Amino acid sequence: MYKRKKGEYGIFYIAEKKHLITAIYICIALFFILFNVIYFIKRTDAAGFTRETLKSKTVFNAAAGYINYYDGNYGFAIKYFKKEPPTYFQKPYLNYITAVLYFKQSKYKKALKYIDTALKLMHKNIGSGKLSAAHTKYLILKAKIETGENNMKRAVTILKSILNKNPYSLKALLFIANIYIYENDLKTAAFYFNIAKMQHPGNIDSYYQLSKIYSVLNKKNKAEKNLISLIDIDPYFKKAYFRLAVLYILNGKIKKAAGIFDKYLKINPYSKTALYQSAILEYAQKKYPQARKRFLDFIDVSAAAKNNDRLKNNAYFFIGISYILEKSYKKGLEYLDMLKPGRHYIDAKLETMEIYINRYKKTDKTRYKKFIISTISKMLNDIKIKKKLKFYYFSAIALSEIKDYQFSKLVIERGLSKFKNNTALLYELGSAYHYLKADKKAAAVMKKILKINPYDASALNYLGYYLAVKNKNIKTAEKLIKKALSYDKGSPFIIDSLGFVYYREGKYAKALKLFKTALKKLGKSPTVLKHTGMDYLKLKNYKKAVEYFIKSYKMKKTAQVKKYIYELKKNH
Repeated sequence: MYKRKKGEYGIFYIAEKKHLITAIYICIALFFILFNVIYFIKRTDAAGFTRETLKSKTVFNAAAGYINYYDGNYGFAIKYFKKEPPTYFQKPYLNYITAVLYFKQSKYKKALKYIDTALKLMHKNIGSGKLSAAHTKYLILKAKIETGENNMKRAVTILKSILNKNPYSLKALLFIANIYIYENDLKTAAFYFNIAKMQHPGNIDSYYQLSKIYSVLNKKNKAEKNLISLIDIDPYFKKAYFRLAVLYILNGKIKKAAGIFDKYLKINPYSKTALYQSAILEYAQKKYPQARKRFLDFIDVSAAAKNNDRLKNNAYFFIGISYILEKSYKKGLEYLDMLKPGRHYIDAKLETMEIYINRYKKTDKTRYKKFIISTISKMLNDIKIKKKLKFYYFSAIALSEIKDYQFSKLVIERGLSKFKNNTALLYELGSAYHYLKADKKAAAVMKKILKINPYDASALNYLGYYLAVKNKNIKTAEKLIKKALSYDKGSPFIIDSLGFVYYREGKYAKALKLFKTALKKLGKSPTVLKHTGMDYLKLKNYKKAVEYFIKSYKMKKTAQVKKYIYELKKNH
């Protein structure tokens, strides 16, 4: 069986659409010419035109006018129509077409003049009985012209005059409802759309517009019902599925939203948007195998599309992360490595580095450390990535984690050359100086941060804790840390710092309460565990002191904690 190529519909190709449309226009024009030739041969114009003259001039002008009209050359169409004999303009239809042409060019006053003439020439009253289809069509155009002139009241009056005679005119009902939407009178708009829905149940416009109106009016159940009805009427109407899915997502009904995309994909299994959105919803529900399948289907369908690189990156990223969340690190890393520079590229590299950092900490194998340094070095020379603040900040943290403080400092300095006075980068620079044992430089950086932002709690805390560790100006340290805590209430790190100040002041019971509070918030921290052990030691609770020192040493092996444990076990 022959399978259609992408963009091929029946016997026609997309590339041939313009030629097809042109051919249709020519056929219409030829039909018009033939009709006029037959019509005008039978009669001679009252003003003295001969049959030959009419064939050569009138027919040509009319044909040229219609060809230009259908081809969108409205100015030329008017030019040719105006060459017609004056008597020809006694016909309503030519006035109507001329009004349409002026309307399309936004020349509303001229359009109004011709449509009024067309209506007068119809010789039919609106007074009694139903309006003819032509009369309704002309009045609809006049209402459109009035809306073009922003005369909404006049347009509404015209449409109501139509509805007085033809109460169920679909065009008039939809038109008047849309005017009320424009005027932000949604309740009245809903009234007319509901009439249209009742009288024309197969028309999808009223259902779709009502779903929008009821969403705005926060009548979500009504919005949902209209969309479900719309899908039943037209199962191929894509917008209805997507709007219904959005409605479910906004209501927190993720499972139902996913079900809607499943339903649409049965009709159109190659919809890139539906595949992608469905995959995201499966991922959000932690249905990772299903999400991966949809993402992979999306990648297959998008294979030839160059403009979908951003979404392909997203797909590879979520597939990789889903495997990592299931602890299938090898597969996860394979997919993360497929990302190209762009959306989520930096996130993928940072996620990969985090995995290697954890492996390095557990095994101490230098190959993991080399991978992290190599990855950051490559990214540092990428022109696109150079402009991303996130890269500099998190790369500096990653390098600090593997204790390459010198390279961390270099990365931050590169970042600061592009993002001057960025306090987050400056704080990491101060931390790098601290680990490089350049405490004066670190303190100077923190002071610079406070000049930029006097309310920076992290910088205040650093300076206060630095003084407490050095056992200098403890009162100043206490003021700085309390000030930091007022800006970042509940921070476990600042609470620990204040506890350490009280420890320096000999207020051990007060300090212990703060250390315990910090531990509850942090869960585990080698530094806070060490501080707690030191405090218990001062309180002469040696058993508890050893217990906390051992916990701290298991997390981070330091000579200081090892010495505490040795001395306590030896003497107590």
